[in-house]
Amino acid sequence: MTGNIRELLPLHALGLLDSDEATAVDRAVAGDKLLASELAAYQQATDALGSSILPVAPSPEVRNRLMASVGGGRFEAFSARLAALFDVTTERASELLGLIERPASWIPQIPGCSFVHLEGGPATAAADCGFVRLSPGAMFPPHTHLGEEVVTVLSGQIHDVTNDRLIGAGEDYVQIEGTMHYLVCVSNEDCIYATRVINGVAIGGVRARPTY
Repeated sequence: MTGNIRELLPLHALGLLDSDEATAVDRAVAGDKLLASELAAYQQATDALGSSILPVAPSPEVRNRLMASVGGGRFEAFSARLAALFDVTTERASELLGLIERPASWIPQIPGCSFVHLEGGPATAAADCGFVRLSPGAMFPPHTHLGEEVVTVLSGQIHDVTNDRLIGAGEDYVQIEGTMHYLVCVSNEDCIYATRVINGVAIGGVRARPTY
């Protein structure tokens, strides 16, 4: 979190943050003398430069990372459900949701499809846990479940083509052992979902684990 706050210090000194960002920075600075010293230095520099400074808007990516790091990310409403899905505390689920906003967390494995692999709690020892992201129009190829899969869709809309079912944000989806299907992102935004799958899946008859 400190790293994300530090990126926003110069913008805070310039008065360019929105109220949520400014509050998050003020809270962090109040409990960290080093951050407070850095902010004071930026404020002094800002005062010295005066009107010669041109405003620069913070990037949405920086804001999303900051809010996720302080438990205010766009998917925070799912923290309790993901705590149960991954067998972790609600606080840990919030931290895991923050990974969604970090580009480095995502591992591309299939065209248009990338993954974040997670370690769940003791109850998920035989499971692959993580997040899946499908770009608009991208397909997760036909696969057979070697154990039960439970999915919670966080954004976008997925079409289970095999079963002709649409699954949207906020919905849960369960596939039992031995079922086969394939998925397509049919929304104009990325489809992101959390998943816990027991014993992995088989693609083209070959076991692929971890896939999620």
